[in-house]
Amino acid sequence: MRVTEKLKSYRPKSLAQTIIFFVFIVLLVSVGLFLFFNFTKLREDVIEWNLENMHTLVLAYSGILEGDSIELDFQRKRTNAYYDKWSDLSDSLLKKTGVKYLYVMNASYDDSIQFYLSARSHNGKTNFLEKLPIGDFDVDLIKKLKDKSETHICKMGYYPEYGGWLAYTYISVKNSKGEVVAFVGADKDMSDINDNVKKIETKLLLTSFLFFIVVFFLMAYLIRKILIAPIANIIDAANDFHLLGVSFKNLAPTRLKEYDALIESFRNMESKINSAITKSYTDELTKLNNRYFFTLSLENILEPVREEKKIAFFIIDIDSFKQINDNYGHEKGDFVLRNTGIILKQVFGDLPGVVVRLGGDEFAVCLDNIGSRQIVEDKCKSLKEELSQITYAEGKTGVSVSIGIIITKFSKTPPIYTEIFSAADNNLYKVKAKGKNDYLISEI
Repeated sequence: MRVTEKLKSYRPKSLAQTIIFFVFIVLLVSVGLFLFFNFTKLREDVIEWNLENMHTLVLAYSGILEGDSIELDFQRKRTNAYYDKWSDLSDSLLKKTGVKYLYVMNASYDDSIQFYLSARSHNGKTNFLEKLPIGDFDVDLIKKLKDKSETHICKMGYYPEYGGWLAYTYISVKNSKGEVVAFVGADKDMSDINDNVKKIETKLLLTSFLFFIVVFFLMAYLIRKILIAPIANIIDAANDFHLLGVSFKNLAPTRLKEYDALIESFRNMESKINSAITKSYTDELTKLNNRYFFTLSLENILEPVREEKKIAFFIIDIDSFKQINDNYGHEKGDFVLRNTGIILKQVFGDLPGVVVRLGGDEFAVCLDNIGSRQIVEDKCKSLKEELSQITYAEGKTGVSVSIGIIITKFSKTPPIYTEIFSAADNNLYKVKAKGKNDYLISEI
């Protein structure tokens, strides 16, 4: 493929798209890593939290039990006066905490172990002193409680007869002699813990998604507002740049060091260009702009506009200027030209437009967006009056001019410059043919 074909097929991405895409990827990866590490640790944290809650539960419950009374109840196989109160409290704790089983067991056992009291999440209660096989319990842990090597234990185990994986905790109940006579146990189904994990994961996922959306759109807005908007303004200023204009001087500071430095460099460039253009587009004698500048200015004035506007185009010729040169010398002729330029600036300088010397004794004016025909006539009268005051030689006062004028209005379809010039030039020659020192206005 040739280089030109490659260039044609190349479609550059905007800076905004590139930065926003990069931010999107960074946010997506960050949120993904955040969720990955949190989901990985979440199960452990939730299990640990549940075990801590279970331990707090059995610790608080064991604190209200009396070891001496429980030991005596086991020996006499009867319940004391506090038994119903303890039983009601265990039921209440079970409902509030989501624990599957809460029970008090005899710490003495052989092939089976006795219940003192229990609460279950289903199937009612276990009867007082009902026995369960010792294999249903973690014997090693109970031994550690009895020999006081452990005061409380939290673990997990798999028990198919109880529905699968259980998280359980044991804590000893001592009599007044400090002997372990019973232990409080609590079991929680791991499926409940898994449900808790899934709920937390769902909330975490939803929160992360909302965070991602909010941060992404906020970052996109800030990127466009802070980074892209200044570039767009610089581009607009560059597109609107025209000779002797002030496109970049109108740019407001961005408060970003690099952008403000870029704007300042464009301002300096604009100033240098305008300085050079001013010199190249200025008539040295009259200090008016020259014909080439007039052509460029008309290109801007004759741009399509939304709202209709009216312009006035003048071609001005000094009457009998050759005779002034021939009779009084070129120095006097130059004097007339310079003063004519000064007067033209004075007369037309208060209105938007351009005043130039076309060459020789011919000048041109284009007033942009004038109000009415009367303004044009007033300017012509003022110009004639001011020129009549020029004294260029002893006993010689007054310079007259012939003026051809075209007034036209347009909006989306501007007139053609050459046609306006030709029409104004035609009016000028009509004035000269009638005796000079006058003006002729036509509206097209």
